Amino acid sequence: MSTLRNSLLVMCFLLPGAAFAQPAAAPNPSFNLVNRNASAIKEFYATPEGAATKWGRDLLEGRSLAPGGKAPIRLRADGKCVYDLRALFADGHFEEKRGLNACQSEDVVMGATAPPAAKSFRLLNRGTAPITSISARAQGTDKWRTNGLRTGPIPAGGDRRIDLPPGGKCVFDLRVTFEGGKSSEKTEVDLCSSPDQAVQ
Repeated sequence: MSTLRNSLLVMCFLLPGAAFAQPAAAPNPSFNLVNRNASAIKEFYATPEGAATKWGRDLLEGRSLAPGGKAPIRLRADGKCVYDLRALFADGHFEEKRGLNACQSEDVVMGATAPPAAKSFRLLNRGTAPITSISARAQGTDKWRTNGLRTGPIPAGGDRRIDLPPGGKCVFDLRVTFEGGKSSEKTEVDLCSSPDQAVQ
């Protein structure tokens, strides 16, 4: 037994600190997501800086974060700290933060600044007949508002700027009627990010 003990002591002297050294803990990029917007956060994504073309999975996993709420976001402690973040809100708008050092952030606030509401958009007629009327409905409402096209129909191949009804933010349902009665509808269109809309 003494021989074994002596051998172990010799190994400890030959490898100083080897029996006691602990690996350094990787920095922790996890944080609390805080919603400061009047609309709930429906989806949230975090990806290492520069990889934002592949946002990956929704870190809220189908749960929504109510206005004023806070939710823990757990990220892998793999040595990466700098992330690009993206939050999608229930009213259809999104917000991004780029190059955030998550290892130095206990709370990350999204939605502190409300996006500007869409007031108008450009309608492009790609059909073969003139557009005689257009209706718009803000997301979250049941009421359609009709634009009478007071300056006359929009000819095939033409375009026109259309004023939106008040009360909406960015996301609208659109319905157009062509001469002859044919109609076309587009739902949940984000007119803040896509102000030009073609119909046919």
